[in-house]
Amino acid sequence: MPLAFFPVVIFPFVFSKLLFFQTLIGLTFPAYLVLLWVDPQSRPRWAPLYGAIIAYFLAVTLSVIFAVDPLRAWWGNQERMNGLFTLLHFVAWLSMTVSLLKTWKQWKKILLFEICISALMAIVALLQKPYPTLLRFPAGDRVGGLLDNPIYMAAYQIFNLSFILLIWLKGVARSTKGLLIICALLDISAFIAAQSRGALVGLAAGVVVFAVAYALMTPHKKTKFVVLSFAALLFIAYGLMFTFRDTALIRGSGLYRLTDIKGTTKTRLIAWDIAWQGFLERPLTGWGFDNFHILFNEKYHPESLRYGYYETWFDRAHNTVLDALSMTGIIGSVTFFSIFGTLFYSVYRAYRKKWIDPEIASIFCALPIAYFVQNIFVFDQPAGFSMSFFMYALIIRATTSDFMQPRAEDGTSAHKLAATTPSTTAVQLRAVPWTALAGLYALFFLIIWRTSVLPARASYNAIAANNYFSAGLYREAFALTKRAASFPTPYTDEQTFLNSRNLIALLQNGKLDQLPEWKDWYQLSKDITLRHLSEHPRNTHPHFIYANLLHSFVTTMPQDISTAEQEYLAAIKTSPKRQQLYFGLGRFYLEHDKKQAAYELFRQAAEFDQEVGESRWFLGLVLMFELNRNADGARELSAAVKTLSPYQLKNIRDVATLATAYEILKDPIGYKQLLPRVDEFSGSELGIQLEIARIAERMGLMQERDHVLQTISKSNSDAAQRLAPLLVTHTATSIDASFKQTASLVVPATPPPAKLQPKADSNPPPRVATTSRPVGGGGGPRVRR
Repeated sequence: MPLAFFPVVIFPFVFSKLLFFQTLIGLTFPAYLVLLWVDPQSRPRWAPLYGAIIAYFLAVTLSVIFAVDPLRAWWGNQERMNGLFTLLHFVAWLSMTVSLLKTWKQWKKILLFEICISALMAIVALLQKPYPTLLRFPAGDRVGGLLDNPIYMAAYQIFNLSFILLIWLKGVARSTKGLLIICALLDISAFIAAQSRGALVGLAAGVVVFAVAYALMTPHKKTKFVVLSFAALLFIAYGLMFTFRDTALIRGSGLYRLTDIKGTTKTRLIAWDIAWQGFLERPLTGWGFDNFHILFNEKYHPESLRYGYYETWFDRAHNTVLDALSMTGIIGSVTFFSIFGTLFYSVYRAYRKKWIDPEIASIFCALPIAYFVQNIFVFDQPAGFSMSFFMYALIIRATTSDFMQPRAEDGTSAHKLAATTPSTTAVQLRAVPWTALAGLYALFFLIIWRTSVLPARASYNAIAANNYFSAGLYREAFALTKRAASFPTPYTDEQTFLNSRNLIALLQNGKLDQLPEWKDWYQLSKDITLRHLSEHPRNTHPHFIYANLLHSFVTTMPQDISTAEQEYLAAIKTSPKRQQLYFGLGRFYLEHDKKQAAYELFRQAAEFDQEVGESRWFLGLVLMFELNRNADGARELSAAVKTLSPYQLKNIRDVATLATAYEILKDPIGYKQLLPRVDEFSGSELGIQLEIARIAERMGLMQERDHVLQTISKSNSDAAQRLAPLLVTHTATSIDASFKQTASLVVPATPPPAKLQPKADSNPPPRVATTSRPVGGGGGPRVRR
């Protein structure tokens, strides 16, 4: 499954892997069910850990039944594939694994296979450093290989490094040791290249637990000394790296991020606080599995916008414990912790009964701790589940009496695991119920078709349509869009996003006439979105996307004006303090001459958090240019660039607007600080630049005026000629006087200062984050992470 990657679907690094996995389980589980009937010995033995996992999934099922959004809790979404339906496949896999892999000889083979897979995964990740587009999608400085997300890669390699250690300690041939060394070096390199601080903390915790546990359990003093010394050396090495983290050697490598412990903690703390509030509100069964996004939106902290739009859309608390509390309540949390409690109990019991030796016991204590600790900083996901359920299955089997060969009388086999299958009592096998087997396969083929094949076809056609659209083949794109919509899939939110984004781009680029069927596409997008909203009415993001689509088309489709307003209000109802929703509706009201209503929305958004400069900037624009409250507007504009999260000027018009505010406030210092931004946007909108210079002239800042004019002259030869009397011959004393002396030349247009010009976004919000630019603001997509 880790190697499965089909880049022809949406979210290929997750979606294609899980479809592959679900299909494999669907093809094998019917045969397993019949095997349970035919051969009673194939039934999974009762084990405390196995029972705890089943209890946890019963608790999760309760959270699905009583979820705020039961359909989302059952199916999850396409980006995460974290719904109960997917996770039940892992339970099926766990059951098959503990039933059929019974001896160390069998487990050793599959562990070696997994280690080789991890080496291939590491190679792909490392190749992304010199070849960032190796997997078609550009990689950043931190690489995730075929898992895409660096956090996932780091967590994945923690498991494999533990498996390498397990096999090494149990004794292997010299040739196998060479293979293990190569794989370990590759996995460590991939772990470092991922630069995941949470995984590093988890690995460190695992090393400590292993060293302490092994030192306590092993009777060999020399081994105890070696293990503790090795652990100490690792921590000394990290201490030296941390001490010299500001040197060129560390800063210039991927190791620096692992020493930068500050990280982005504020937004995590906000998400954790929201998760705790959600638990207190629904303590029994929580908000529902995979329903954290509803909780986060409802209790959204306006402070989140201080850290950019990237940090304003969370669908997880980035803490597995708080995820369990908020989404599954006290019932789910107790059963979740019982998994770890029974795991350690099983390991301790097996060690006391001498079913496992110190090597196995130490690793089985350390690996779950490493996994748990790194999950305190992130969230669990299918890449992690594939390893954690593999670990659970191994521990369930290894902590039984027949996994390890009994000790020989002379004691020579005390540290060797069984190489042969234990003898068992002959059991009478039942006849294979072929009719039942055929019926089961018919049922599971139907499930695979409906839940894997059809969603894959919908996703394939949707992404193909998007590719055709990007190539300017609009008719072909629409045909594929219709085809994608014809396949039943629980993941329609991706189609609503892609359709809205592409239609708005078509409108903004003036290309509607290139697609005569655009109204049909528009109606199709509305139909898909309404169907999705009927199933998920409390999901803020699709409401916002739909409002953005309708808002963009109100000029050409005026019958949807009231619906656009209703969708903005519906989005605000589900997330009452999310500023970008107020920006969007405020822009909508301005376009329909509801200035006072728009002002109230912008004022409210600014009051949510006075330290978000973007909110105050928009409020200042409305006050100054719409309500003619120049002094009030100027104060807001000036404050907007001085907050803890200052508004970032995006173009020369923003610079002119702020210069106007400084003129009103009689603030020459503020104006002088603008000069570098004038230089930054030189060569754009000559008339606006001239107005900035006139403002300096009116304020008596002649040196600053001349600086702006010199910048203009460098990029515009016509303007240089018109300004020569002022800047070269000094026969003119003002900009207007210089223009009069050169009246025979063409006078550059001089429009008024930047004015609030509300218009629809060229792109609706991205899938996980949002680009909300109702009157000039914006944000980038969230790369999940």
